[in-house]
Amino acid sequence: MLTRRTGNGSLPEKSAIFMLFFAILFILISAFKTHASRHGLWYAKWIPSGVAFAIGFLNTPSFSLARLVGGIIEYIYHSILAKRGQAGDIRLIVVASGFVLGEGIMSVVCLFLRTYGIGVASCWGCYSGMCGGCPP
Repeated sequence: MLTRRTGNGSLPEKSAIFMLFFAILFILISAFKTHASRHGLWYAKWIPSGVAFAIGFLNTPSFSLARLVGGIIEYIYHSILAKRGQAGDIRLIVVASGFVLGEGIMSVVCLFLRTYGIGVASCWGCYSGMCGGCPP
């Protein structure tokens, strides 16, 4: 059973076993993916990356879901362009990079505002209070 400890900075009791298990798991998955890629097996591109899982654990769901939606839009966009013979078009990548850069800049701006006690203007849409600015 995980116990929540506050203030002392310690990890839950079984976290070392959890980290060791997943380190070994992703070492094996990475080795399997490398082997499949080197032999040109068709399913190599569908084997998940350990780095992608680590980034997924660190990022918030809104960031990961936005990347998923963006990836789907990019795939559809490039599929349509490939049919027209314009597969080398990079306009969508430039626009997407601008959105990612803008999100990064705004997160830094929001961090500074939050540091100086300036919170959200509205709690609309935050039903659980997980944002830290709204009462639960």
